[in-house]
Amino acid sequence: MRYPITLAQTLLSLAVVIAPLCWWTYNFGGLFVIDSSPFQFTAKLLGTTLEISYLISAILEAYRVYLIIILGRNVYLALRGIAVRSYAILAASLSYLVYPLIIYYVTNYVIAIHHIPTSYPMVLMGSGLMSINYGGTNMIMTITITPHPIYWLALVVGLMVIPAYLEVKWRGRSISKGNV
Repeated sequence: MRYPITLAQTLLSLAVVIAPLCWWTYNFGGLFVIDSSPFQFTAKLLGTTLEISYLISAILEAYRVYLIIILGRNVYLALRGIAVRSYAILAASLSYLVYPLIIYYVTNYVIAIHHIPTSYPMVLMGSGLMSINYGGTNMIMTITITPHPIYWLALVVGLMVIPAYLEVKWRGRSISKGNV
């Protein structure tokens, strides 16, 4: 076997893509809960799954099938001595580190539009309390943003593309595919 690191990275990427698990959970006091990964999405409002979740999940499942086909081909090529590196898992796992920031700023924007006095800390991982004062009523809600173990595995597998790149650079022949 000419590229063992590249083959291992590709096989682990395939395992991460096939696993039907959510990577992150965003919970806004149980009122609004989002479970997401690059391959599935569920949004629940007061415990009821929103219809848009099914459409988004169908699109993400199509992306999953595409990646399974591409990564399967990459495994075949690696076994034949041609290394093909895919950066899709790396890009997806790194982008999930930015999502809590996006949610924070979107929430601030929506609350500011409606002129609702609110205070809460920026929560990137873990929990924080959100205090809302509306119509003379105070409400305190816990915001929890939690990465699941599969996310950490995906991040490690994505970062394995660096030693795979070095392996191919030192040993020779490869095909590099950007975000395939």
